[in-house]
Amino acid sequence: MKIIIGITYYYPNISGVTIYAKRLAEGLVKHGHQVVVLTSWHDKSLPQKEEINGVWVIRSLVLFKIGKGVIMPFLPFQLIALAKNCQVINCHLPQFESFIFAVLGKILGKKVILTHHTDLSGWKGLFNRLSEISVWSGQLVAAAFADKIVPYTKDYAEHSWYLKMFRSKVECILPPIITGKPDILLEKKWRKEIGDCQYFIGFAGRIAKQKGIPYLLRAIPFLEKKLNTSFKIIFAGPYKGVIGESYYEEISALLKKYQDRLHFLGDISEEKMASFYSLCDVLVLPSDDRLESFGLVQIEAMLNNCPVVATDLPGARMPVKMTQMGLIVPVGDAEAIAEAVFTILRNRSKFVILKRKIEEIFNYQKTISAYEKLFLD
Repeated sequence: MKIIIGITYYYPNISGVTIYAKRLAEGLVKHGHQVVVLTSWHDKSLPQKEEINGVWVIRSLVLFKIGKGVIMPFLPFQLIALAKNCQVINCHLPQFESFIFAVLGKILGKKVILTHHTDLSGWKGLFNRLSEISVWSGQLVAAAFADKIVPYTKDYAEHSWYLKMFRSKVECILPPIITGKPDILLEKKWRKEIGDCQYFIGFAGRIAKQKGIPYLLRAIPFLEKKLNTSFKIIFAGPYKGVIGESYYEEISALLKKYQDRLHFLGDISEEKMASFYSLCDVLVLPSDDRLESFGLVQIEAMLNNCPVVATDLPGARMPVKMTQMGLIVPVGDAEAIAEAVFTILRNRSKFVILKRKIEEIFNYQKTISAYEKLFLD
């Protein structure tokens, strides 16, 4: 098949959405399909067209940006030109332009599949409200024209007003999970850089509002009382210059307050993330917003023998529920986070399960095959 993937941002931009799309696209290519990603040319240092691991990436000119959103006036014309010989258009939400992919896809007689990564935040403020109304409007049109909508889990689908509106079109597929092998030399390098301490508590992801980072930081005094030993919280992921985000600056006072307990490794390539998880004694996902619909990093950590503390959010709680490799805590409860981290660190062997058992649940090839079946049905 020839498949077009529509997404606002693609690699080398890093987020859960772009990582998912990249893994899906490259997995389909390895199964013998042709995949073209149509995305925004948000960074002029990137080529307008390039091939990445067998996937053709075409970037559409951005007239201007509105927050995380972009306006691409030539997108419809590029889509029409690309869609002539394709069978499937797979659009990744959230995305204002999704209605363009869906409407033109149906007019041209193509199968339209939406991959639903997350609902929008519902944050306060006139600008946020207007932006979200625009995006929701586009996505409602897209859903009306789509053949299927693919969220990660039934748990999240049952708590999303958007997905419940189109329940008959919903088909859940677990996300594509890939992890490499830890590099012992890299771990040693990081240990030397971070400094000697007994426990490493990990956070993987960009510094963004929905990630609940203040609760993890406010857990530090409780951890100091409970652990009575040296520990550091290690951040892996972009923290400055994140597209549409200035959250690192917003919480700078809190970060400064606990700076002796923190270390930022910065953006780490997918290949090196296994070493990060292997370095950590426990990973914490303290998210407090429905923008967090799963957390791919949870499964990646588990596959590298790292238990997880996650908040009790629809979708985000499912990795721990499905594997039992960690603990779930109430949303926005710093003391509960500290208690869960302490429990895992003191009884770590009880929270580590065999890698093959996790792979039986979260299997990359099963995910790619499930998409293939959906595209062909």
